[in-house]
Amino acid sequence: MKYTSIFYKLRDKPPGQMLKIIYYAFIHSHVLYGVEIYANTKSTYLDKLMKLNNKLLRIPQCKPITTPIRELYTTYNILLITDLHKQQLLIFVHKFIYHPELLLPEIFINNKLFTINDEIYKYNTRIKSNIHLCQSTTSADQ
Repeated sequence: MKYTSIFYKLRDKPPGQMLKIIYYAFIHSHVLYGVEIYANTKSTYLDKLMKLNNKLLRIPQCKPITTPIRELYTTYNILLITDLHKQQLLIFVHKFIYHPELLLPEIFINNKLFTINDEIYKYNTRIKSNIHLCQSTTSADQ
């Protein structure tokens, strides 16, 4: 990625806070875009992106390769890609349930992506307002 060499050239010039802003503008915005989709892939496919992101976090912080990954993310106050994926999925589901007409494209509103338990079960239960979770009995390796 072209940003690796840019970060190496920049890391000694602007102050640390400016490097953090540059990271958020150029790297984190790309990672955040579509993480709900591409983080659903096999972990081996996602590994390359995570390693690159770790490297791009390490460069502006001038940390050695032995620095724990959690420390890199904590310093910039961001989530690991796997945790970011979970957060974005939760935000998506929240938007779908509570604000579909305001925050989601029309294609998501017209298609029934989620089913509420109340639509499946005709009797009154404590979980009738929860999203129905379909369980698969088979598994497939991608």
